[in-house]
Amino acid sequence: MTDPLKILVIASEVEGLVKTGGLADVARALPACLQAMGHDVKVSMPAYERIREHWRTWPAQTISLPLSLSESHRIQARTGDNDGLPIIALEHAPSFERAGVYDDGYHAFDDNPRRFAILSKGALQWCQENNWQPDIVHLNDWQSALGAYYLAEHFKDEPFFANTRSLLTLHNGAYQGHADAQWLHPLGINERYFHENIFEDYGRINLLKGGIYFADGLNAVSPGYAEELMTDLGGHGLGRFFRARQDDLIGILNGCDYGQWSPEIDAHITAHFQTIDEPGKAHCKAALQQEFGLAERAVPLLVSISRLTDQKGFHLLIPALEELLKTADFQVVLLGSGDAELAARLHSLEQRYPLKVRFTEGYDMALSHRLEAGGDAFLMPSLFEPCGLNQIYSQRYGTLPLVRDVGGLKNTVTALNTTASNVDEATGFSFLEPNATTLQNAIENLIGVYFKQPDIWQRMQRNAMEQRFEWRESALHYIEFYRRLLATPRSNPGARPH
Repeated sequence: MTDPLKILVIASEVEGLVKTGGLADVARALPACLQAMGHDVKVSMPAYERIREHWRTWPAQTISLPLSLSESHRIQARTGDNDGLPIIALEHAPSFERAGVYDDGYHAFDDNPRRFAILSKGALQWCQENNWQPDIVHLNDWQSALGAYYLAEHFKDEPFFANTRSLLTLHNGAYQGHADAQWLHPLGINERYFHENIFEDYGRINLLKGGIYFADGLNAVSPGYAEELMTDLGGHGLGRFFRARQDDLIGILNGCDYGQWSPEIDAHITAHFQTIDEPGKAHCKAALQQEFGLAERAVPLLVSISRLTDQKGFHLLIPALEELLKTADFQVVLLGSGDAELAARLHSLEQRYPLKVRFTEGYDMALSHRLEAGGDAFLMPSLFEPCGLNQIYSQRYGTLPLVRDVGGLKNTVTALNTTASNVDEATGFSFLEPNATTLQNAIENLIGVYFKQPDIWQRMQRNAMEQRFEWRESALHYIEFYRRLLATPRSNPGARPH
C-alpha cells in the first residue's frame, strides 16, 4: 500500500458551513472522500461571521502573519471539525466579521485581495507553526490562487515546504480576482512579476492569472472544460496562459453525493422510486403540479434550478420559451435568483402564461429536490459550464437534461442523435449554437419525443438513472495527479517563459 498523503485544501467556502456555488460542494465532498480513503486531509477556510456558532468554541491559536514587508496581521486559527472533516477556520475580524462572503449584496468588497491573501498565506503559516508538513496544497479558484505564489516565493527558502507541491483547481475561470495595482505591496507581490505574462492584466492585478503561473499543477473540473480553457473562445481571456501550461493541466470530472441525491432515499420528495416503472416518479410529478397549481396533465413538465445569469443561458432560454409557449403544450417550473432583469422577465412570463409557467425567485434546497424528482426534463442551456451538477442529479431521478454541448455537460450527458440510433446510450438532449432559435428547436424536439416516441423517452430515462458519477472515482484521479506532481522536481516558476 502506498503511503497516505498529507493534503491541505484551501477554499473560500465549504458546503455544510458556507455555500454560494459548486466550489463549496467540491471543497466538502472531495476532502471527505480522500479522508475516507486513508489520507490526512485538512481544510482551511475563513472564519466567517455567519458560521460563528460552528467555530466560536473551537481551540484558538494566535498566529503572526506577515503578508509583506509593510503589512502584518495577527490571526486566530480555530481548529475543529464539521461532520468529521478537520477544519482550520482563520479568524480575522476586520476581514471576515461581515454579513457577506464576497460582497455586500451589490458590490464586491474593496478589500477582497487582502481578505483572501490572509486565507491563502495564513493556511500555509498554520502548517509551519504546527509542524504539519503538507505533501499537497490544493488551491481553489482565484480566492486561494495566491497560495501558489506564496509557496513558490515567500516560502521558497524554507526547507519545511521543500517537498510540497501546489495544485490549483479551476471551478470557474470567469471569476479571476481583479484588483487595483496598489495592492501589489500590501499583498507582498514582487513588482518583477507584475507584467502581462504573470499578474498584470490591463494595468490591474489578476490573482487567478498569477496562480496559473505559479502553481505546480492545474486542473479543471471536467475534461471538456480543460480543453475549452486552452482556447481563445473558452479561456475567459486567459487561453494562451493555459496553453503555456498545457502539460500541467488536466480535467477531472466532479462527482455526485448520491447520499443526498437518490430517489430511493431522498427525504425531500413525495414518493421514493428505484425505476421509472414504479409509481413514485409519477407521484412526484403530480405532487409538483399540485404544489404549483398546474393542471395534472400528461404533458412534459420542464424544470430549471439555476443562478439567473447570462452564463446559465437565460438570455437564450427566455425568448425560446416565449415562442414555444404560444403554441406548444408543456408546463415549466423555474427556481432561481440573480440578475434582477432576468427575474423580472421570468415573472412576466408567468403572468402572461398562468396555466403553463411558474417561477420562484430565490433558492430553496428542499424544493430543488422536488423539482429534480417531479420534472420530466431539466433545462440547462449554459453558455459555459465547468462541470455542472444539476444535469447529474437530474439523470439520477429519470429527469432528462437538455444541455448545451459544452464543458462538463458534454462529459456527463449523452445526447439523443437525430436518428435515435444511439437510444441505448442516450441520457438527454443537447444543442450547440448559442442562440435562442437553436435552443427553441432543441426543446421542440424534446417535446416531440415525449409525445410521439414514448418508448424512446422511457429507454432514455432508464439509461439516465443507471448513470453514476462517484466521488471515489474522481478522488482516485486526484490522487494520481498529486503523486505525479510529487514525483516531479519542483520547477522554478521564475525560469518559466515570461
